[in-house]
Amino acid sequence: ATKTLATQPHRELGTKRRRRFRVSAASAMLGDYLTALLVAVLGYIYPVYLCFKALEKHKRKPEALRGWCIYWVVIALYTVGAQIADRFVFWLPMYCEAKVAFVTYLWHPRTQGALYIYDTFVAPFLAKHEPDIDRRIDETRASVGDVVVRNSRGAVEFVRNKMTNLLLSVPQANGDGRGSEARYMGARNATEAAATAYTRVPPKPRSE
Repeated sequence: ATKTLATQPHRELGTKRRRRFRVSAASAMLGDYLTALLVAVLGYIYPVYLCFKALEKHKRKPEALRGWCIYWVVIALYTVGAQIADRFVFWLPMYCEAKVAFVTYLWHPRTQGALYIYDTFVAPFLAKHEPDIDRRIDETRASVGDVVVRNSRGAVEFVRNKMTNLLLSVPQANGDGRGSEARYMGARNATEAAATAYTRVPPKPRSE
């Protein structure tokens, strides 16, 4: 009985620790979901609606839409950076709150952070490296195009051969199939083989 009374406080302490851990884990999970929801609403959904109103209001003045174009450029860069930062610095205090505040700072009329970030950092950097970026994009596009063309030709040949073999293996309703196989062998491609698959040679008239 003495041992049971001695170990009871330790058990209660362990139970309290487990409960605190579960509560903190649930709070962290809820905080992540809430942050994602707020970022989606304040960083994308609401700005999309504001952009729509600007588009409808300034149909004849496209230069008035420059600010929203800049916003979407900056928010795209933020999205890429957030995907990387979420895996390395998520443990920083107030990290989730900072993300919500940042996306609001980008479009808010009083701050217009997107314009400042674009004019100060994004535009000078891209203007400086624009020739190199264009060259690398053209090289990548050419190399990817060559790979796609080469592989697509091989895929077409593979499918054509498979279809031809499949058509050759289809049994015919009449006869032993020898004449049909001969016709298949004379086909130049799968299309001709498919066209002659159910072609029946008219029977020869019997000589009386």
